[in-house]
Amino acid sequence: MRLLIAQSGPDLADPDDCTRFHVEVSADDRLPEVLAEHDLGKLDDGGEHVHVSVDALRKLADGRTADDWPTRFDGMLAYAASKGWLDPAGTHVRAHIERV
Repeated sequence: MRLLIAQSGPDLADPDDCTRFHVEVSADDRLPEVLAEHDLGKLDDGGEHVHVSVDALRKLADGRTADDWPTRFDGMLAYAASKGWLDPAGTHVRAHIERV
């Protein structure tokens, strides 16, 4: 799955694909504002990663995935946790940014 961030706001592309995750940004100049406006998460200090809200991802995927998505999404989060990409509370997952 890919979290797309544009001037108009966020969208989740390929929401059913729980084998990969990153953020694609075409609104680089407004990235912090779009993240805040849509309660998506926040940039890390270096600006190369976003700590994305797990709840926001669930909302963006709602109604757009197969029935087994919650189980596969939880598996993706478990993998992220094993790599240190999930915060201790399990509320935000770290994703790298691809600028398009």
